Amino acid sequence: MNKFIVVVFSIVLVLISGCSSNNFQIKLSTPKSFTPGQASPIELKILDLEGKPVEGAKVSAVLKMQGMSHGDLSMKLQEIGDGVYAGKANIEMEGDYTAAIKIDYKGEKWAGEKRFSIVYKNAQ
Repeated sequence: MNKFIVVVFSIVLVLISGCSSNNFQIKLSTPKSFTPGQASPIELKILDLEGKPVEGAKVSAVLKMQGMSHGDLSMKLQEIGDGVYAGKANIEMEGDYTAAIKIDYKGEKWAGEKRFSIVYKNAQ
């Protein structure tokens, strides 16, 4: 009986720690198109679970093109206000990307992914 209680308690602890790791609401904003040779703006809006802006966090992202292995685009995002963090990336190819995001806020660390697509902007 004691082993059963220990196993159940261990499972509950694992579930609680896994559930508490997502304490942020994150919205990724990217342009729909890019111009080669020009940096594209990338923004993250980060809110806590109560919907309040997360201010004073350290935020970084690595952009990876899905299905390709030609390198990653690392970027640190700077806080511009109201829970919005911005940076720029030199995107070279159109396609589907994954942004691997890391947040360090008051000792709490979070890592997750957001996906987006971008196309080449035709000269007009």
